[in-house]
Formats: sequence, structure tokens, C-alpha cells
Amino acid sequence: MRMIEVIKTFTRDNKEYKQGHRYVMAEDNESQLRNVAGDFLGMSYSIDPVYHPYKGEDLNGKRLLCWRTGGIGDMFFLIPVLCHLKKKYPESFIRIASGAKQPLENLPEIDELYDMPFDARLFEDTDYHLMFQGIIESSSEEANRTHAADMFFKYFGIDSLQLPPEEKTPKLVFTEKEMSWRDETLKQAGIKTEDYLMGIQLETSSPLRNFPKDRMKTIIDVLAKEEGTKLFLIGSEQQRTLAFFLKGNYKNVIPAVHFNVRQSIVLATRYDLIVAPDTFMVQAAGALNKPLVGLYGPFPSEVRMKYFKNAIGLDPKVVCSPCFKHDFRPCIKGFPSPCFTLISTEAVLQAINFLKKKFTGKHFGFMERLLKEPDFSKIERYFLSADKGICFFPGYYRHHNMIRVDTNFFVGADITDLNTEFKRFSYPFVVYMNNFSGSGLQVYNNVKNLIRPGGYFIVYKDESQEQFLSDILRDVGKTFVIQYSEFNPVTRTTTIVGKKKY
Repeated sequence: MRMIEVIKTFTRDNKEYKQGHRYVMAEDNESQLRNVAGDFLGMSYSIDPVYHPYKGEDLNGKRLLCWRTGGIGDMFFLIPVLCHLKKKYPESFIRIASGAKQPLENLPEIDELYDMPFDARLFEDTDYHLMFQGIIESSSEEANRTHAADMFFKYFGIDSLQLPPEEKTPKLVFTEKEMSWRDETLKQAGIKTEDYLMGIQLETSSPLRNFPKDRMKTIIDVLAKEEGTKLFLIGSEQQRTLAFFLKGNYKNVIPAVHFNVRQSIVLATRYDLIVAPDTFMVQAAGALNKPLVGLYGPFPSEVRMKYFKNAIGLDPKVVCSPCFKHDFRPCIKGFPSPCFTLISTEAVLQAINFLKKKFTGKHFGFMERLLKEPDFSKIERYFLSADKGICFFPGYYRHHNMIRVDTNFFVGADITDLNTEFKRFSYPFVVYMNNFSGSGLQVYNNVKNLIRPGGYFIVYKDESQEQFLSDILRDVGKTFVIQYSEFNPVTRTTTIVGKKKY
């Protein structure tokens, strides 16, 4: 950090730099400013002679100056610390300077709030200083496994291990004027009180952390068909083209790219559910205690969302993730980041539905296929045996004599991790349903070995074709004796039962 002398008053980015004053800024900001206003700037000085770092001292009757250049989402991690300090030292005076101060506005714990760069004269009547830069960007082992809020607490000399989760979550404070603006804005957008309103953050500030656009399009296409649901696509002017592409011709999809950061946060107070990659909207949703689906790749959701009550973090299972990269360039292994390709649209949609059902008691319409119970009346006798068999990928279907296995934990299966060693080697029957592609096909081939001699292998698939019946009959017939097979042309379902030879 440097103090830059101003030799002639000028204005840049709506900020006035006064002659004779010195301003504190990062080295890269100084370089950029000199490129455009070098004739107005004088000498540059180190802040070391006036920097008196805070190390956990008693702040009652003292003044504390803290600053950080940017990172909107990162500012949320500071809020619990400020609340803790003000509660512990009620007679302290806290001033904050930031290049992303929007989450801090209206907080009663902050006595003064400034933009970056700030006037160096603020040092003069301040007892302690703290530049909270590089806390979570260090890529240290501790930063990679510790929640960001705990890292901020430690930086301020506070042991947060004994603090309850609610004291580690941020809070937001809004004015009556902001709430009136929100209501008027939503009214103009045609939003009704009974509408189920979702906020979807389109992108982050880093291509490395962006969810694939084609998958986001699929998710929006599905949700846009839901009656009574309105989607706000959250972004900046830079994402305008993307937002209108994702909107398509859907009247209930609203690009919200013309709002500033603070306005986007204010609008979030009305959202019933928020979907976002690792960006500020995740933290805003957590601060507002909103149902939240976080999409993560380079970072584990645990170190960003651990203390949120109503949040689901979706993390890919891949060797190179999490990589803990803070880079503002695309992933070196491809764009979009390959780890995100392992988060399926089905998993995102089921997480969204899980949260809606939890808080409203109602499912989305797109869940009808998963909720639809297959008709096993003609073959139920095959798995009404004395002990339990297992059912793979059954969606929400449940039978009293069946152990359910599903890698998507939102369906409430008995076993959700297929890497878990099963307690026994053979079962009287196995029902395999619906997933016959990719990793699902690999599981299909493996589970046939779980059936004991005399047991049954039952294949069920909806939205199938007669060719599928022929292919599976040929495959199952290699090791099983076919007991029953049917393709229903009306419901387009295939059912096959094979018996394991002794």
C-alpha cells in the first residue's frame, strides 16, 4: 500500500482528489491512476511510518481504521467480525474504507464508511489500523480448509472456534427508502405477491468460477415453464447480452443487469430462492437466510457456505477440484472449468426443488416424472422376498422391501455414495431404473453381479423405445433367464425381469 500526493485537484471515477492531500491505495491502483492523471500526482510514500496494526487490543475509547481494496463477496466475511468487536467494545470507534462497500452500508457497527482510495488524514486520529488484504487469497493450507469468516476473525486476533454459527454469518441492514424502491421496482416488473421469485446469478468476476452457460440455459428453460414462477437473472451491464440470450422468449424471465450491486442485494430480500456460483450473491443469500443453491468448482462450498442454515452447496467430485485458484483467467484445463461439467443440471434442479418443497411444501412441476411411481403390479411378486433387495436410481420411488441407492442425496435414498462398501455381497433382487448412459451405464453393468443365484434383475425405464427393449433383452439374456418383458407403447415404459442362474 502507498500514499500518493496530489499536486492539483482532479476528479476520476466520480471521486475528487484534492490538492495537498495524500491518498492511500494499492500499488496497481497507483499505476493505473498515473497512466490517466500523472500530471496531477506527486510523490509516492510507504504507509509503514504511520501504520499501527491492530492485534486484538482493547478498543474501548479507541479508534480503528480498516480497509480493503475490493472483493464484494469478501466484504461479507468482515461483517461478523465488526459485529463481534462492537459488541465486545461498545465504546470503540470503527471506520472502514473499501472499494466494495455496498454490503456494509447502514450497518450500525460502522461509525464511518469510506470509498477506496481514502484520504491519508484518516490515519492521524486513529489508534489502530488493519489492512485486511490477502487473508483468503493466500492459498495457504489453512485458508483452503477454513471458512473465510474464521480466517477474518483470526486476522483480527479473535478466536472464533467457540462462537456459534449465527455469530459467524453476515447481516444486512436496509433503509425504508430502499424497501420502498424494491417494492416499486418489482411492481413495475409485474411481480405479484403470490409469485414465487427466484434470483439466478449468471456469472462471477472470474471465468474460472463460472458455471457452464449451456447448463445454465437448460436450468432456466426448465424453470421458466413453471407456473407462478418468475426468474430474475442477476448480473451487470457486461452480462446484458448473455442475460437476454438466456431469457429467450420467456415472459417470466427478467434480466436484472441494469441494477448496481447494492440494488441487487436489496432485490434479494424478496427472492424466495437464489441460485449462484461462488460470488457475492451467495453471501447475500446467506446473510438474508434465503434458500440457496451454491455452484462450486475451484473452491469447496464448505469454506464459503458452512454457516448458512438454508443452503445447499454442489461440489464436483474430480481429482483436480478443489484447486483453490483465485485466478481471473480461465482454467488451464479448459473453459468452462472442467470440474463444473460434473455438476449435472439434474442435480441443480433437484436441489432447487428440495429447497422449495422444504419451505413451501410444494414441488416444482418438472419433478412430476421423478415423483411418478412406476407400475410394478405385474412383477411385484419377484421382489416380495423375505429379505431386502436394492433399487438403483429410483428417484422418489420407495417400496417397503427395497433399499434405495441414489447418488443424488436430495431424493432421500438409503445409500447415496456408490463408493461405500455394501454390507453383503448378494441380494435376492436388484431393480435398476432409468439411468442408462455415462456413469449410470457403468453402474448398470456392475450391479448385475450383486444378485445371488435364483435372484432377480429387474430393469425399468420410462421414456424408452422398442429398440431399448431389444438391446436390454439381448444384454440381460446373456447371464439371466428372462422371466418377463414388456414395452408399453402408451406410457413408453420398458420392464424386464431376468432370473440369475444357479
